[in-house]
Amino acid sequence: MFEFSIFILLPLVTAGFCYFIKDLRPQYGASIIVALLHLGLSLLVFLGIHHAQLPTFFSVDSSSKLFLPILSNVYFWVVLVSYSYLRRPITPKAEEGKKYYFALVNFYLAANSAAMLSSHFGMYWVASEATTLSVAPLIYFYRSEESLEAMWKYLFLVSVGIAFAFIGILLLTLSAKGTVLEGQQLFFRDFIRNATKLNPIWLKASFIFIFVGLSTKIGIAPMHSGDIDATSNAPSPIAALMSGSLRLTAFLGVMRIFQIIHPTSSYEFARTLIIIGAILSLFVAFVFMFKVNNYKRMLAYSSVEHLGLISLGLGVGGLAFVGAMYHAVYNSIAKVVLFMMAGNIHGHYKSREVEKVRSALNILPKTGWLFLIAYLAISGIPPFGIFFSEIKIFEGILFSDRPYLLGLVMFFMLFIFINMGKIIFTMLYQKSELEPQTINEEKFELNHLVVIILLVMVTIIAVSSPEILYRNIMNIAKDYGMSL
Repeated sequence: MFEFSIFILLPLVTAGFCYFIKDLRPQYGASIIVALLHLGLSLLVFLGIHHAQLPTFFSVDSSSKLFLPILSNVYFWVVLVSYSYLRRPITPKAEEGKKYYFALVNFYLAANSAAMLSSHFGMYWVASEATTLSVAPLIYFYRSEESLEAMWKYLFLVSVGIAFAFIGILLLTLSAKGTVLEGQQLFFRDFIRNATKLNPIWLKASFIFIFVGLSTKIGIAPMHSGDIDATSNAPSPIAALMSGSLRLTAFLGVMRIFQIIHPTSSYEFARTLIIIGAILSLFVAFVFMFKVNNYKRMLAYSSVEHLGLISLGLGVGGLAFVGAMYHAVYNSIAKVVLFMMAGNIHGHYKSREVEKVRSALNILPKTGWLFLIAYLAISGIPPFGIFFSEIKIFEGILFSDRPYLLGLVMFFMLFIFINMGKIIFTMLYQKSELEPQTINEEKFELNHLVVIILLVMVTIIAVSSPEILYRNIMNIAKDYGMSL
């Protein structure tokens, strides 16, 4: 019960506290304490030092042992910089959004933790819907017409997606008709144990609905548009939360149903569907990068690219799957860095339009250099972690039964890298006719320090390749029937 209190109950209680206490300082202090406790306990569980005992409908397995620290890490750094972010001058209409910021992010932590720790399809579905409700009001933080439209679009599309996932769960129960699972609870482990007894027709239908439904939250094309608008219009810390952790919460749901379908005759059908979605996501990101006009939207499409790559690793399996799990870790950190620096640029230029950001390296040298380094990190330039995870994914594809996919993937990613770099270098280096003659020196802020720490962290993890991380990822591969 102690673990359940730290992971789920405490964030919920803190959300209520932040709702009724209007002063931002105590809200921030309470949220930092919750973030530290959550991060500390999730790391103890990940390292195997502490074995969590959770109530019915919740459990810790190899997948949640990896994904929970990712959530905790992203959440901690985002909350740490949130107070300084909220102190920045904003429009009078947006002041209202500050009152509920910490209440909603604590609710977000509770909902995502419940989803990742759930051992029951019904509980996962409820928690997944709660993550949508927690983040939607934060998209409307700036109280602009554009953010309002993005919020409602996100709510509508994701709610439709969640409804699809619910239908998928109902179809999964139909697949159990005539087996020992008929009329039983919807626990993951029971379906995994009896997967070969399930009706393949209903199982395929269940997978289609769950995969398509959760793709609205993951950002898998062609179900990505609501998530793109939401990420590009949300405040930068919230965009970092969504790209770094929320997408993975939904991706875990796809992994759960894929784990069930793996030992059955429907496996090839499911992996083909995942691979198609992954390649389509890379293609959509590839096309968009030729016509970028909004740099936060560009980063949102970068998330589509990388979640597509992670999904491809899941579909291909083997070494590519191992690379995908490493990629999930590295991408979550790199996305926090990118969105934090994009927030600094937006705060200074008051625009998300690429054409209105010029000479950023001269005007905001600290932010500019860190934004450039973050771009290199997300593009897979060594020694950053994504370089190593992409190599594993590429090697896994090359030695899989579908090696021809590697040519497509590398072609798309090459032009994504080139066009994304073209835009970023234009923002950083190209001079504007209206550039001021005297430029005030940019102050070194907390988010600069956080970004430096995260860039060092993602490099050290990649170069040192901790044994505990490798062992946990291999345990996940074993659970999902992946042969290396």
